[in-house]
Amino acid sequence: MKHILLFAAMTALLGLGGCAWWGGSDDAPSPPANASTNSASQGASGDAAENRAQQACGADRLKGLTGARLDQDVRQQIVDQSQARQFRVLAPDTMQTMDYHEDRLNIRVNEQGVIQSFNCG
Repeated sequence: MKHILLFAAMTALLGLGGCAWWGGSDDAPSPPANASTNSASQGASGDAAENRAQQACGADRLKGLTGARLDQDVRQQIVDQSQARQFRVLAPDTMQTMDYHEDRLNIRVNEQGVIQSFNCG
């Protein structure tokens, strides 16, 4: 009985440790405590940050491929144009990890395999 309890406790600890390793913590930076109340400047800086984020993986260079069916030729164009270090295809029913990699390109497709959008993460 003692060994069963010890095994159960170790299994639970290892399981929880795995959650923390694979993105269980919130790595998103919190806003500064003295954040400005000027929404116009926040909007402008937010847009600039979004543009920089889309440049990190090359998503900003792929807008022309939105609406195309994702086949082998289009995949090669994505690799060539974005120069992303890695990418993943996300369909509506695809499970995805919540870890963020600014140099990873996310290709969002619909049920028919048509590209809906690109973003980094």
